[in-house]
Amino acid sequence: MPDSNSTIQSNFLEHSLRDTSREKEDSVSCPESLPSMSKEVNDQYLLGYWHLQERRYSSAIKTYRRALELDWGCAAIHHSLGFAYYKEGEFESAKAAFQRAISLNPKNANYHYVLGQLLQDDGASMEAIDEFTRAIELDSSQVEPWYNRGLLYDKLDKFEKACDDFKQAIEVKPDFSDARHNLGVLYIKRRLWDAAKQVFEDILVIEPKDADAHYHLAEIHQNLSGNIDQVIDNLHYAIERDVDHLDARYSLGKLYAQNRYNRPDYRQKAIDQFIELIKRNESLHDFDLLDQVFFILGSLYDDDSEEADLAIAAYRAGLEHSPSAPVRNNLGLLYLQKNQFEKATEEFRKAIQLDSEYEAPYYNLAKLYFYERDEELSKDLRQWLTLQPQEAVPMIKMLTISLMDVARAEAYHSLYSKLHRVKNLISVNGVQLRSVLRRTDSSSESHNALERIFMQHEECYNEMVALLQSLRMEDSVFGLVDVNRILETLLRELKSVFESKKVKWQHDLEAHLPSVKGDSSQLKEAFHNLIINAVDAMISGGILRIQTNYQPEPPEILISFTDTGIGIPNAIQHKIYQPGYTLKQNGSGFGLNIVQQIVRDHKGRIDLDSEEGGGTTFSIYLPVDPEVAPIKTNLQMRPIFYEAHHDLAFEEIV
Repeated sequence: MPDSNSTIQSNFLEHSLRDTSREKEDSVSCPESLPSMSKEVNDQYLLGYWHLQERRYSSAIKTYRRALELDWGCAAIHHSLGFAYYKEGEFESAKAAFQRAISLNPKNANYHYVLGQLLQDDGASMEAIDEFTRAIELDSSQVEPWYNRGLLYDKLDKFEKACDDFKQAIEVKPDFSDARHNLGVLYIKRRLWDAAKQVFEDILVIEPKDADAHYHLAEIHQNLSGNIDQVIDNLHYAIERDVDHLDARYSLGKLYAQNRYNRPDYRQKAIDQFIELIKRNESLHDFDLLDQVFFILGSLYDDDSEEADLAIAAYRAGLEHSPSAPVRNNLGLLYLQKNQFEKATEEFRKAIQLDSEYEAPYYNLAKLYFYERDEELSKDLRQWLTLQPQEAVPMIKMLTISLMDVARAEAYHSLYSKLHRVKNLISVNGVQLRSVLRRTDSSSESHNALERIFMQHEECYNEMVALLQSLRMEDSVFGLVDVNRILETLLRELKSVFESKKVKWQHDLEAHLPSVKGDSSQLKEAFHNLIINAVDAMISGGILRIQTNYQPEPPEILISFTDTGIGIPNAIQHKIYQPGYTLKQNGSGFGLNIVQQIVRDHKGRIDLDSEEGGGTTFSIYLPVDPEVAPIKTNLQMRPIFYEAHHDLAFEEIV
């Protein structure tokens, strides 16, 4: 059974099996010995065979048809005629000839096998499987029917049956490396990592220079141990054995790029791999993901503001191969960096035209409208209403929300500055109040009154500090994050809180949960806020259950927090993320808003399931594999253009 706790990483391209039967398609087997005693028939038969060898298929057809005029009951001639029709692309005629041969000689395994090949090419998979099965029943020592039936089972996603057939092919022909390769790939598809590892290690014993074996071992090691150094070594071995193994170069480049935040030297190594891939593809012309190579390369250059021109060139080269809204958005940000506002605005507009639901360009346009070019707003609105009337309403809605977000950020910035001055004033007054308190008689009524005032003052000061902390969020620092580890750390830190509130906690954290791209401190803050909210909701104690699991479609991880508390009434559930809205007597009203914005920064989503008196579940979904583009939130004390522009396209692709 597959290991349900593991997951295939996205660094490696789609797994495909080797189909050597296609490579041998043009080969012509030796002619059968004919039972006919007629020399003329035999001569025509051998002449037809010669035409087949010379790939003169139409001549072969004419010759075999003349032979059949002399001996219509010869199965071998019908079979050879069918083969000639097959090579000429006349599938219906070929099928009829093969079936006639089988009717005359039903126990010939090769006849069934070749008919199976024709049906396989014609897309009749189940009929082809039936013919391969009949060939195997007649002669199980022939490797080709096992092999081809395995290929068909793979295409039909019947991986276990495909594995069995490739095992049989290997048993018949132990040195059949392609069958071993396909068996290993199928084990990868089934996530049977240990079995796959053994297969490819066996291949390397037989063929030490097999680049594909090293390539697939890299993926296996990434899923078995997560040892990045070992994965990188395997990919390097693959490239050393085949310098044109572009899949290995692409996977290695992506791996370097994904880990460049933790290992700064990886950035240049990723660039080197992608540049070499582009150079080699100029002669090979067989790499299908060249657009993504350019896009990721652009993101790598985008890390360094001094290489902005290289980033722009790489992005534009990728756009020649395929459109991309995130890349258009990145180009806009790069042009802003160069103070080329006209070009920036145009790129944001193109991004919206490509994907009207993509948020980032709306926010960037809103920034431009708000700070630099408000006169452009009415122009764009008129254009959208004229050229894209069906999409105009949701587009205008998105832009309106973005403009509100920008305005709100400005308001928060102003509020933060004023509150900070008030906090400092409260602090100074507190020092003076404490000094007065020390000089009064501790037994006097005035001392007691001052002490009460001081306690209220101190409580006010602490609330102000908490409010300022909630308004200010540091810039995101994204890397690969282990969500389970964050949760385990939090649960240890909050143990005393659970005990004081009489809350029992349970956790069900899926083993081998894939890492996500994120800011560990921000995710920890979000999880902390949800846990504290859950604890506060269980006034008389209760149970908090925390779960994580991997969901493959689309690839994401789910983190859920379920409490047995008082629940949230349906009538107010739509308000809980609003800044300043709180159900707590002493709450700031910013906690859930911050959680929502952190999740949004990580390109995730948060869902609420609650019933008054019946407990609450908050579910956070974070994407796996995409390096999430940090979209700064309305609570972020941010510069004019909020995007960390070097992340966007790379994180949409990888």
